[in-house]
Amino acid sequence: MTFIGIVSDSKFFDNVKDSIKNRKFNLIHITKKSIGNIKNIKLEIIIINDDLKDYEHELKTLEIICSKSKYIIINTDFNLMFNFSIKNQNIIITYGLNQKSTVTVSSIIENSILIYLQRNIKNINEKTIEVGEELINMDENSKLKIYEILVIYIINIVYDIPIIFKT
Repeated sequence: MTFIGIVSDSKFFDNVKDSIKNRKFNLIHITKKSIGNIKNIKLEIIIINDDLKDYEHELKTLEIICSKSKYIIINTDFNLMFNFSIKNQNIIITYGLNQKSTVTVSSIIENSILIYLQRNIKNINEKTIEVGEELINMDENSKLKIYEILVIYIINIVYDIPIIFKT
C-alpha cells in the first residue's frame, strides 16, 4: 500500500481524495492536530498545500516526515522559502501559478487547462517525464480548483497513470 500525506485544508484534501479514488493509494490528511501521530509512517509522497507559517510548532515533525518521503510536492505560491534540509533521495516537485514552479498552468480556457511541466522529473519507475504541456479537459460540472488539478496531475504522472479527470 502506498501512503500519500497531504498537508492542506479539509476541502482540498477531500476533493483530491475523491478525484483519485479506486487507486492503490492511501491518502492521509495531515493537520496540526494529526501530525504527531503520522511522524512514524513512511509516506512515499508528501504534498504541502498550506502555508508553513501556520505550522510553526510542527515544523520539526514535518521536516522528519519530509526527510523520509521519496517525493515532496509543494505549493510554492504559499511557500516560497522551503528551508527543510533535504536528502539526495528526495525528489522535490513544486507547483503553483508562479513561473518558477516545476508544474504550472499555461492557460485556462472554459473547461480546459493547459498544464506546463517546466523541468524533467523521474517518476516512481525511474522513467523521465520530459518538459512539455498537456491539455486537461474538465467536466463542465467540475468543482476542482486549480491547485487540486495540479496535484492530481502530478500524482498521475509520478505513478504513470493515464490522466482522466472525473468529478
